[in-house]
Amino acid sequence: MKSRDTAFFSLVLVAYLIGQALIGTYLPADGSFHFDTPADIDFLYYAGIFPQMIHSFPPQNPAYGGVALSQSFIQYYPTALVSLAVNPYLAMRLMNLVFLLILVFVLKRYFTSGWGIGLAVIAAGSVGFGLINSLGIDLVARGFNHFPFFIALTVALFEKDRRLARWTALFLLGWLHAYLALVSLVCLGGTAAVQWFRREPMIDTFWCLLGVAAASLITLGTADKPFYFVFVEGFRFDLSDLWMHALPAVALVAPTRDIRLYIWTVVAFLFGLFFHYNPFFPVFLLYFIAGIGAAKLAARRGKEATVATIFTAALFVGFVVNAVDKYDPRNGAYLPHLDRDYDRAARWLQVNTPPEAVLLTAPLEPDWRCRLQEGRALYLGFIPHVAHLGIDWRGRAQKLANYFAHPAVCTVESDYVVYGPTERRLFPGFALQEVPVYRDDRVTIWKVNR
Repeated sequence: MKSRDTAFFSLVLVAYLIGQALIGTYLPADGSFHFDTPADIDFLYYAGIFPQMIHSFPPQNPAYGGVALSQSFIQYYPTALVSLAVNPYLAMRLMNLVFLLILVFVLKRYFTSGWGIGLAVIAAGSVGFGLINSLGIDLVARGFNHFPFFIALTVALFEKDRRLARWTALFLLGWLHAYLALVSLVCLGGTAAVQWFRREPMIDTFWCLLGVAAASLITLGTADKPFYFVFVEGFRFDLSDLWMHALPAVALVAPTRDIRLYIWTVVAFLFGLFFHYNPFFPVFLLYFIAGIGAAKLAARRGKEATVATIFTAALFVGFVVNAVDKYDPRNGAYLPHLDRDYDRAARWLQVNTPPEAVLLTAPLEPDWRCRLQEGRALYLGFIPHVAHLGIDWRGRAQKLANYFAHPAVCTVESDYVVYGPTERRLFPGFALQEVPVYRDDRVTIWKVNR
């Protein structure tokens, strides 16, 4: 059966190599490939986080400058370090592959047979449709973001010989992904309950709780909404986007007769059924558990192994279909975003301003062009990135509009004012009396005192 695992690993690796080469790199307009540009505004946000992490802890939010980043960020450190040697977007692609191989190593440690099957479901499995991404569809493009959590979760669930390694992994869950760690905490508590609160599962639950609490000391306090807003907003009974992703989890977990996997499946399903502020994370967890279930079935050989293999092959085909549909540049999405308007200003800012500087620009729109956030934090960047963290962005938006309309009587908490094509379109006629510190044919920059 080792050949089967190797075959699935080879398929996943080839898919990931192709993905890193093609997803978001080809621009039909000029017929060329670009490996130094973001293909989605989320990637611009990640790229903005990296330099903030390097010079401050906790980093400031690149889309809400001057305020600490109120989300899990520890998982970005390896990619941020690589970005010191290559551009951030190439660093993301490289780390997608590195983390994939680390997951392979970890799965092989705990599943001598079936590891390739589990890997394929986790990293390259999808039902082939649905508005919410499967875990694999997300990992192939942004594995640097989510792989660390699932690597740590694998160690947390299956490490038996080295308790310190298991406890460390449990503690890190809260630092690597707060929301998924909270779901995991419920699962661990449920496991402890069905085991009549035995000492070992209680200790495991404690270490996960400690990690969530410790990480919260860093990330909480910035949001204007109460910490539980992610559960209150979007709370409803809704099966529409969940059921198709739950099917493979149920099919692959049910035959295992593993009560622990049952608990994780039920809890992830219930979170996805009722809490829709972050609807994709329970789906991610369902695919992870489905992969573990598939690995366990494959290790048993016989009919169960055959069923697991067939399901995994079908999910891999669904992954390919889904990935092509989502990332095909001909669909108008995931295209390289070049910045020919602000690129010279960005290079000047990188050399001539302190790393913690905050730039006042127009808020980024869905059809964003400005990429200044890669190097310096913006006073107000892409509003959905800010609002998603429970931050009330409206006050800054009003201050920003007032300042560009009446700079003589209004103030903002920024270090530099950037006036380029986007700002000129939204706020024509703006100017400051001070002498600009930078000017080219497209962009003017003033130094201001906040």
